[in-house]
Amino acid sequence: MDPGVASARSIAGVGAIGFASLIDTSMISPVIASHALSLGADELLASVIAALYSMIAIPMSAIAGIVVDRIGRTRPMIMGLLVDAAVMMGYAYSPTPLHLLVFRALHAVSDSFVVPSALAAIGDVFRQTLGRTLAVFWTFVAISIVMGSGSATALVLRYGFGGVYATVAAITAAVCVYALIARPLQPESAVIDEDRGRGHGISEFALPVVTASLSMLALYLVIGGVVGTLPSLLVKAVGMDERSAAAQIGVFMAVSTGLSIPFFFASSRVAGKWRPNAALTVGLVAVSASSALLQLGVQASWMRLMAALVFSVALGFVFHASSYIALSLPREVRGTASGILNASGLLGVAVGSPLSALIFASGLPTGPFGTMALIALPVLALAALGLRADVTEARGP
Repeated sequence: MDPGVASARSIAGVGAIGFASLIDTSMISPVIASHALSLGADELLASVIAALYSMIAIPMSAIAGIVVDRIGRTRPMIMGLLVDAAVMMGYAYSPTPLHLLVFRALHAVSDSFVVPSALAAIGDVFRQTLGRTLAVFWTFVAISIVMGSGSATALVLRYGFGGVYATVAAITAAVCVYALIARPLQPESAVIDEDRGRGHGISEFALPVVTASLSMLALYLVIGGVVGTLPSLLVKAVGMDERSAAAQIGVFMAVSTGLSIPFFFASSRVAGKWRPNAALTVGLVAVSASSALLQLGVQASWMRLMAALVFSVALGFVFHASSYIALSLPREVRGTASGILNASGLLGVAVGSPLSALIFASGLPTGPFGTMALIALPVLALAALGLRADVTEARGP
């Protein structure tokens, strides 16, 4: 086969899997609580059903990463996608909130295998073009987030909740079939002998794994704060009504996520020319700066827009550089590192919302986002420390 065709097929596969890996949570998260309420759940049960995904996926992502390193990349990724597609139909035909709860738990378990296995496979196959390939992967993740969150409500209004689940099931099943037939990543055969016999353990790479994971945590703490507490700030400090405040959150996340795409490729350039920690440092500076802008300028629309623009830099650089660091580790620990990375992001969202609300209610002088700007600083110092240590193996743009 012509190498150019094979390369195009592989890149297309990376994009498709990146899109499928987040389209489910992007489309379902905005509507799952409403679906539970429509089935007769009270507010508490609906909240539990919505939150159950993160509660299970946080530990399961770390466990999945270990499994991926033990049994390979392809089977966990395919099974995760396949079960995800089946769970969508379970959601659609759930007759009671308790059925929805069961399928929510199953979804969290199956979905936990997709991202760690996909990332580990990318690390195995694209050794010379790791930076660019990760930029493509995260680009399609960002596209799925923007498209999924933006279309979910419209699909519910037109086709009901089943329309959302059927759409996700069709996309996930199509990508699963494509991955089975085309095998675009070919994770088991590309670099099968790499690092074999060295007996690496994840503890040998504590500094890069902790640095990458804390960076994702710092980033997602801000996301949790934006989603959970910024609406209250806008209502109480600016005087917006709740509908307008909710719309502002949608604008902030859509702008920052959509504009993050070029920064994935910018991070690739920085990581390739210097090293991933340099790109991660840029991202963490943006995390701290955007948080400070939100805190200082919450009452001014132009300051909130500026914060969203700076946060797009944070998203692009932190997502890309942290995964680059994880995948630059030896083959036998890439899945574990990717699983820990994924768990850190989920933990950040889960903690960020209540933590920012608690800080807001306590009247702490720095405020919720000022505090998060400060939290990012020690992580930034840790990333800068990594600039002096050669903790990665993969090079290339």
